[in-house]
Amino acid sequence: MEYKKAYELIVDKVEEELQKQGYTKQKVTSEDEGDLVSLFTSENVAYSVVYIKSKQQMILRSCAMTDEGPDNEWRTLATWLYDDLVSTQKDAESIANDFVEGVSGTVAIKRAKQIKQKKKKSDDGNADPKFLAKRFVAYFPELRDEIKAEEDCYYPFRGATFAKEHIAPRVAQYLKTSKGKETEKLANVFNVQYGNGDYDTRSIITVVILNSLDDDDYKKLSEYFNDDLTKAANAARKFKGKTVKPEKPKKPKKSIASTLIEQNKQNN
Repeated sequence: MEYKKAYELIVDKVEEELQKQGYTKQKVTSEDEGDLVSLFTSENVAYSVVYIKSKQQMILRSCAMTDEGPDNEWRTLATWLYDDLVSTQKDAESIANDFVEGVSGTVAIKRAKQIKQKKKKSDDGNADPKFLAKRFVAYFPELRDEIKAEEDCYYPFRGATFAKEHIAPRVAQYLKTSKGKETEKLANVFNVQYGNGDYDTRSIITVVILNSLDDDDYKKLSEYFNDDLTKAANAARKFKGKTVKPEKPKKPKKSIASTLIEQNKQNN
């Protein structure tokens, strides 16, 4: 199988997996003639699939993201020889499966923890509820039209309402039949989006979507949560089905200036 066709097959499978996790494919070109390169980026991590023609190598690598883009301190995750004179489509598919394994599941989660994050831990993420909704289109394509209808009819985007009516029921239904890797991949979507999300997005994930699951489905999915989401989801789970009374607003303290003004009025 010609190396360019093999490369396209591999990249397509890697892209399919990374899109589920919220990664975006960037337009890049190789500096060396004959070599091939593809780049996928998220808020904190970049992945690249490269073919080095002179060495006949397919390479999967990753690095951290900065405000300007990948920091280019690439770490090689997997290397395969691919000689298009003798290699077959079966070989290309084996490489693709290995690369997909390298960018998904617990392996990717552990790697993300080791990569220096672009933002400080105290910083709030910036991915809003509409961005979250769009991450589920890869699993539920019909959401695309429903998101469009929501955008056309309401402003701003009703993130919590949309998640409750359109996302949560589908996630619950999906978990009834999902197995092993399928469940793990879905959990990783929640891991990534919780880490990148703003306060509203994080609340929607924990209080709206995850708390809508019954105990069996929650246990099945939460097995693959990272530490941050595990802590937040378990805390939110304690309030499932409970009505929380709003805190009574405290009377605002009068400022020194307003106190002086009142005293002055009384004296006059």
